Amino acid sequence: MKAYKGFNHDMTCRGFQFEIGKTYTHDGEIKLCESGFHSCEAPLDVFNFYPPTALFAEVELDGVSEETHKQDTKRVSKSLIVKAAIDIAGLVKAQVEWCSKKSDASFSEGDSSTAASSGYYSTAASSGDSSTAASSGYSSTAASSGDSSTAASSGNYSKAASSGNYSKAASSGYSSTAASSGDSSTAASSGDSSTAASSGNYSKAASSGDSSTAASSGDSSIAASSGDSSTAASSGDSSTAASSGDSSTAASSGDSSTAESNGKQTIAMVAGLNGKARAGINGAFALPWLDGEQVRIAVGIIGENAKADIWYCVKDGVLAEC
Repeated sequence: MKAYKGFNHDMTCRGFQFEIGKTYTHDGEIKLCESGFHSCEAPLDVFNFYPPTALFAEVELDGVSEETHKQDTKRVSKSLIVKAAIDIAGLVKAQVEWCSKKSDASFSEGDSSTAASSGYYSTAASSGDSSTAASSGYSSTAASSGDSSTAASSGNYSKAASSGNYSKAASSGYSSTAASSGDSSTAASSGDSSTAASSGNYSKAASSGDSSTAASSGDSSIAASSGDSSTAASSGDSSTAASSGDSSTAASSGDSSTAESNGKQTIAMVAGLNGKARAGINGAFALPWLDGEQVRIAVGIIGENAKADIWYCVKDGVLAEC
């Protein structure tokens, strides 16, 4: 059985080390959610267990239990082969193909095509330039592939994924996920503990809700997160990460990148030279700078050596207002 699996950044899952191309066999009884190797038949269901910023792979299963998961297509198997790594764009395309084979899914193919599905655990998939996929209902899924495509999903634990230049993915509901891949793509997610991830130059990711996460990768990309304890992370030169809400975090990597966090007890971090940062009341920020060939870190603590809500950079080794 073909399936898809998520991993931590070191290719581990629950403490077990995996490698691409290797075969693994479980010694003992297998039981769903307890023992054995777990993965998902539907590609986008991996977001139920790992954020879009994690690592993913296509896997081949053998000795699959007949047990099924109520909320998604999670399965458990006796053995598993890690076939190949797969990115968000690959997951979206795989989801479209998977949906097209399901009789209970809404699927549309062709330029300017549209797919719409409503009801709990519903699925909509659309493939083709300027295509659209929309799904509503708890744990619903929408996937769209093609330039200028759009995917929108509403309902708690819902997922929306879009692949293609100028594509957009939007998801609303608690613990919902939106993922978009392609230059100038956009991902937006609303609801507590929701996640938005976007990859591609000039891409944008926005997430709202307490404990929500926004991650964006690519030069000049933007990640924005609002809500207490929320996180915004952006990677790429001249990228921006902005987070608002108490105890929120903003992290940006890449030269000339920017990080700002607004709210009490917030943290803003830049990993890259010639960057800027600012933080709110009782917050802090960190900026790296080059001392000859040695990289050093300048730390600003609001109320001690820095002011709240003021942009800072490093000039001649000293923190300075920008």
